[in-house]
Amino acid sequence: PICTICDDDGISKTAVTWCTECEVFFCGKCEKPHRKSRLSKDHKTMSAEDYHQLPTFIKEISSQCKEHQERFERYCYFHVCLCCVQCITDKHQKCQDIKPRSVILNQVKSSASVPLFEKDLKNLKRNLDKALKYMKKRISANNTKKTEAVDEIRHMTKLIDDFLNELEQTILDDLESKHSKLKSEMVILVQQMEQRAVQINQLQVEFTKMTQYATDLQMYVGLKEMRKLHQSNKIYRRFKTGRPI
Repeated sequence: PICTICDDDGISKTAVTWCTECEVFFCGKCEKPHRKSRLSKDHKTMSAEDYHQLPTFIKEISSQCKEHQERFERYCYFHVCLCCVQCITDKHQKCQDIKPRSVILNQVKSSASVPLFEKDLKNLKRNLDKALKYMKKRISANNTKKTEAVDEIRHMTKLIDDFLNELEQTILDDLESKHSKLKSEMVILVQQMEQRAVQINQLQVEFTKMTQYATDLQMYVGLKEMRKLHQSNKIYRRFKTGRPI
């Protein structure tokens, strides 16, 4: 911090103290006349280092009325605020309970409200720490539960996949078995049909010769024999009765 007095004169000097009444910084040289003056000898000061330890919002609190640029001299209990002389004239003429600022500020640090508020802050901090600890524990537990749920889902998915794969293989094996059986039967039937086709071709040749050269008796008996031979064939019976091949 720079000395306020020297800075007004265009000189930059490092400040060593802060006057809480004047609200200005002083270097070592400027502090001496300020401390010796009858108007300011009772002013309280603090080191510049201690001043900068204060929270920002505390530094922004001023003993000067921002509206009238006058020093706060009174405190209005009804409005719960500090007042300068002009504030009392403008806004607090009807207020009954107005006291000097010194009465309010004289024992503020030693009042019962300070340790009570400190106790409240400690309780709040303790409860907040407990709540944070509980929430972090719950977050960790939830993460664990999520991991367990994911593992269980994947395990169930694998079981389902294994079951479906096994079921698929069973169905495919059954299909292959039935297809092989049907194919074998159909191959045998085709072979029989081919043999029968050969027989029928031979029978057609013999029938043609019979009709050309046989007597009536031979024709009569030959037709019966040919019909009996033809109807005794298994393939012929299937076609005639409508049974599936």
